[in-house]
Amino acid sequence: MSFATGPSEQAANQPSAADLSAQAIERFQARDYDAAVRLFEEAYAIDRVPNYLFNIGRVYEEKGDIRSAVDYYQRFVKEPGVEIEARDLALQRLRVLKGILQETDPAAKPAPVAATPEPVVEGPKPAPEPPRPAPPDPKWRTMKLTGAGLLGAGGGALIVGAVLGGLTLSKQNQLDTTHDWAARQDLVQGGQRLAVATDVLLIGGAVVALTGAILLGVGVSKGKSKNVAERRVLPTGTGLVARF
Repeated sequence: MSFATGPSEQAANQPSAADLSAQAIERFQARDYDAAVRLFEEAYAIDRVPNYLFNIGRVYEEKGDIRSAVDYYQRFVKEPGVEIEARDLALQRLRVLKGILQETDPAAKPAPVAATPEPVVEGPKPAPEPPRPAPPDPKWRTMKLTGAGLLGAGGGALIVGAVLGGLTLSKQNQLDTTHDWAARQDLVQGGQRLAVATDVLLIGGAVVALTGAILLGVGVSKGKSKNVAERRVLPTGTGLVARF
């Protein structure tokens, strides 16, 4: 025998806003943007937490629907009780996305204003401004170039040192099979010179290559940190944050 489920039992089986938000973050991380938007909207219908609006805008931004993202970010900044840091973040995204819309949407661009001719002024024309020097390359780019150069130079020194090391071993083998005293002296002296040169090249090449590798790694790391923008979903009542 089956019994009808009462209203209180149905309400208990329904997921909470926090549960829906957690599911939405999972769908966002899985790049299922339509499902993430739907789940955040259901969570907002149950509990009108402003962060849900921001998260919907964030999902639309990642999906590439810039206009919908702008709409939800604008709704978010107008909500009462929004934290200052979160509102600043939304305003930053709004400035960026509105700039994208103006550049890509012809309807959003202002109508061109006809330029008025400048009055003719008699007399000598002012001298043109000297060209401004190009801004210097960022330090991280210089570090990358220097590191790559040192890494190449150190690698070359290591190769030459390895070759000389092989010649040193060849001298040693010749010494073992030579019984003439004068010839042995020549081989000993030549082997000593090659051994010294080998040590210098191997040690110096290793130091230079290691320095270059460190500079190159630091330069690449700093370059990435300058170019990668912050991408995140605001925490809601559950304290969940999706970072990727």
